Amino acid sequence: MNRRSFLQLLVDGAPLPHYDEVLHDAVAGAASPAEIADLHAEHTLALQLRDTLEKRRSRHEQQRALVECAKELAEDRSDPDTILSLIVSQAQRLLGCDMAYLSLNDNEGRATCMQVMVGATSSAWKDVRIPFGIGIGGRVAATGTPFSTPDYFSDERLTHDPAVDTSVRAERQVSIVGVPLRTSAVIGVLFASNRTPGWFSHDAIALLGSFATLAATAIEQARSRDDQKQTLAALRRENEALRQRTVDQERAVAAHDQSMAIVLRGGGVQEVVAAAGDQLGGVLAIFDEFETPVAWTPGASREVLRAMAAAAGGAAGRSAVAHDGTYWVTGLVAGTENLGTLAWGPPAAPSEVGDLDRRLLARAAVVASLLQLFSRNLAAAEARVRGELLDDLLTPTPRTYSSLAERALRIGYQPQKRHAVVVAHIRAENRQSLASVASDLAAARDGLSTVRDGQAILVVPSDDPSLTGRQIARSLTTRLGSPVTAGAAGPVDDPADLPSAYAEALACVQALLRLERVGAAATADDLGYAGLLLGDGASAVRFVERTLGPVIRHDEQRSTALMETLGTYFATGQSLVASAKRLHIHPNTVTQRLDRVRRLLGMDWNSPDHTLEVQLALRLHRLRRELREPDG
Repeated sequence: MNRRSFLQLLVDGAPLPHYDEVLHDAVAGAASPAEIADLHAEHTLALQLRDTLEKRRSRHEQQRALVECAKELAEDRSDPDTILSLIVSQAQRLLGCDMAYLSLNDNEGRATCMQVMVGATSSAWKDVRIPFGIGIGGRVAATGTPFSTPDYFSDERLTHDPAVDTSVRAERQVSIVGVPLRTSAVIGVLFASNRTPGWFSHDAIALLGSFATLAATAIEQARSRDDQKQTLAALRRENEALRQRTVDQERAVAAHDQSMAIVLRGGGVQEVVAAAGDQLGGVLAIFDEFETPVAWTPGASREVLRAMAAAAGGAAGRSAVAHDGTYWVTGLVAGTENLGTLAWGPPAAPSEVGDLDRRLLARAAVVASLLQLFSRNLAAAEARVRGELLDDLLTPTPRTYSSLAERALRIGYQPQKRHAVVVAHIRAENRQSLASVASDLAAARDGLSTVRDGQAILVVPSDDPSLTGRQIARSLTTRLGSPVTAGAAGPVDDPADLPSAYAEALACVQALLRLERVGAAATADDLGYAGLLLGDGASAVRFVERTLGPVIRHDEQRSTALMETLGTYFATGQSLVASAKRLHIHPNTVTQRLDRVRRLLGMDWNSPDHTLEVQLALRLHRLRRELREPDG
């Protein structure tokens, strides 16, 4: 065997037992002890050379792995938290250890705080703060020099802390090494640990230290990128906010100019709705104090307007913009005077309505209030003319109504429409503003008003006098701050019928006052016979006409005996047979006549409430006929 055999093993990278086999064969063929000694020396030298080559190869592999890790860190552009996870994963791979973890320093709190760990089997390490000088992490963070221990709990060089020891014990860590993460200063600690005792080699510690230097740079770069990203995002938000403020300012200026233009040219509330609709989108509507729409976005459905009116009812008299869950509403207010309500259904979700939208809505409400106030001031000037006309209409005179009708048309009153007559009563001490408030309400409904004997009389278009009476009573009560009692009559569509309707409404309000129903509103139909008993004397005639008028006229026009049959029917206790005997007719004839009465008076003419009224009307009718007949 010559020395080239050992060299060949080195070149081939042969396993260690092959060296012993070569030595054994060579010694067996040696010629002398000196040659054997030389063979042993060459064997020893070959093993030393092999060990040196293995160390260099291992170091080279470590350096290559370090370069690969450095390249991966340099190429990664993740957020800081992701970079930390990558660092500990690479550290574990470099050293081939059981666990790797990392902490970052809190210099103000004088502690290094655990951030991320790989190879852990519990969560005890999370949120652990290691005070400077305590354990391995605190020692490395405070001194900036690496530290390694083969057995953590038996190492007398270390100062222990219960919380730190608990986390170490939970992971069954024994041998631990920590190296500083350093840039211009120590920013944290990088750890590697095993669950068995033993020293980490100087090469391993040096390798971990070199990687920690690269990792610290990567952490700082990631932080810098994150700070730049946050700064850029903040700048973008500020830029967007500035852009939005500019847009909002332009919208506000445009809204102001448009509002002033509407006011200066004497526009109406419909123009306000149109302008606000252009600015805000969605559906807008203005309601008067009766919750009746007076202007709205073209195309708005009746269902939407009804829903908006309900929302408007809760905001009457309030100047603040409020939200009921679907609609934004604000009152049209001038001083203490309620001029109506503006309601808005936004095109987007309520949460997307901004401050500018609410300010634009409030501005539209102010402009609408101004226009409503201007309109009412103009109406007040016309109120005197209207009041004089109504006084003439309510006062029967020999003059024909044709001239009054011409006057009515000149001031915008249309007498051919169906109207309700409302008489409103309020305590004497609260009548100071009764005339002006009643005039406003009447003008708002294209009606007339006047005051007689301290009571307001309003004639307004309506097909439902009962509802109109209640609305006017409620509105007058709100605006005058004191209960208003109202009687209503109608509807009438001939000015010649206004005096009698006025007398009926006056009788109703007197009946309510006698019943101590202050603040209520009713028509003669609402009061029934109670109104007859408590009203004025003239109400008896109207009661009979209202209750039995169709039957009386049927008898007069067709010479029938329905009134006689009706009187006999009640006189005999509502017995068909007894009525037939007294009238000397067949019971079927009685039934037929009562069917005719039902068709004339309605299906419920003989219900308990109506029966009493019918019998009372029959007696009054008979009494009036008896009083008109001359003494025999």
